[in-house]
Amino acid sequence: MSGVLPPVMDDRKLALELRLVMVRDREDALQEAWVAYLEGRSPIRAVNTYARRENRYRQRMRWHN
Repeated sequence: MSGVLPPVMDDRKLALELRLVMVRDREDALQEAWVAYLEGRSPIRAVNTYARRENRYRQRMRWHN
């Protein structure tokens, strides 16, 4: 991972969530984490939500093609 994690209380959980994101999506997930942090939301939850949203999108695209 090339980016810097936002400062959170449990950075191990955030790192774990990022490891569960597909490699090609990690930079975007990291950006989601930073935006969430700056907005006062949970970066961990933001990464998880982003990953689930991307997975659902890819599944829909697979069925439409």
